Amino acid sequence: MAEKVLYQIIINLNITCQLLLSALIFYLPLQRKRYFALWLLLSLVCDAGLLGIAVLIRVQWNVLATRFIMRALQFSVPLVIVLLCYDDSIYVKLKTWCASVAAMEAAAALFAFILALCRVDERVTISFRNTTDLKWFDWGIYYLIHLIIYIGIYLICGRKKPEELDRSGKSSTLLLAFGCLLFLTIPDCISNEYRFASYPLFLVNRVYLLALAAFILAICTSIEFQSRYRTDMEILDQVLVEERKQYQQMKENMDMINVRCHDLKHQLDDFSGKLTDREIESLQDAMDFYDSNIKTGSEVLDVVLHMHQLVCKPEGIELTCLADGACLSFVRTRHLYSLLNNAIGNAIEAVRKLEEPGMKTISVTVARERKNAVIEVTNFFDGKPIRPGGTSKADHSRHGFGTMSMRYIAESYGGSICSTIDGRLYSLRITLPIPEKL
Repeated sequence: MAEKVLYQIIINLNITCQLLLSALIFYLPLQRKRYFALWLLLSLVCDAGLLGIAVLIRVQWNVLATRFIMRALQFSVPLVIVLLCYDDSIYVKLKTWCASVAAMEAAAALFAFILALCRVDERVTISFRNTTDLKWFDWGIYYLIHLIIYIGIYLICGRKKPEELDRSGKSSTLLLAFGCLLFLTIPDCISNEYRFASYPLFLVNRVYLLALAAFILAICTSIEFQSRYRTDMEILDQVLVEERKQYQQMKENMDMINVRCHDLKHQLDDFSGKLTDREIESLQDAMDFYDSNIKTGSEVLDVVLHMHQLVCKPEGIELTCLADGACLSFVRTRHLYSLLNNAIGNAIEAVRKLEEPGMKTISVTVARERKNAVIEVTNFFDGKPIRPGGTSKADHSRHGFGTMSMRYIAESYGGSICSTIDGRLYSLRITLPIPEKL
């Protein structure tokens, strides 16, 4: 009886150490709770109790069902730690736990293959000397190889700080946690019952566990990526809605200003005897500044150009445009406004930083090239380009969606967006295929 208990304790301690080693590496990006050491001590006490229960159950009832219970309790060891010791959401914790368990299974399978290449049967010994008389350096090599594999998988899959998940991501995480426990535990328990029956079958089981572990790790990465993508799309949709409202308000303001300016122009003759020529000329200049006479063939382009010219002129920025706006008639109003507003707005932000007046110029070109409508915005910049999708603004959480929304819109029309740099000259080129029906 004592020998059985000792044997089960050694087995459980070995697997527990592997799980803990993998978990503590994968838990590094998580936010630790205050008094982390005390929480860790408490969780280890709970884990010791779980392992004690697992040993007693296995010794008393040595059947397949108790092996499954024992395996489930072993997997609970890192789960208790992540639940008690870290401050992140339950879903982030579960996803990280799944990744750590999968990494442990992957390392165990890879180690078995390494031994097989060295003609060592893992069912008999873990020593590369192919002996059952294990020394301290045999265990040292054993855990060193596992540690290297854990770190390698962590660097590939898990070193980024996890992000909060959306509703769909949370549901996927719950399913993944259940599947991780079910599909890693049951086949492993069944194969271990018959591990000495066939060595090839034992290795096949290791192949299965390695493939499943890789799949779980891929799903963990995919859940976060898909959650972030859906969140970004929701924000982009909201940005487009807000930009449409902005365009409508801007167009209404422009129409009102144009009407007022035309009325005042017709009334200037009435002021000829009351105002000096200089005052009338100043008034005429002011009306010319606000009155829009831009006609490109695209009402949206007219509004955007006029809006930005009102910004550029007082700042000494020259904004020029050569455009065949009619080739953009197939683009929805809110999409076209977002493309043009962001492209020209980014160019203005870039030239504002320049001290040389001669470089404060922005050129906008809209033309039909074969079967494509091409928008090109060219400007000088300070020589420090922003990474794609990035922002120069201090608040990175609220900005950077301009470039992302432009790319999203261009791709939704089957087009593309690219940029080129020639010295200090920056060009943004948006290409949109023109539908054949137009």
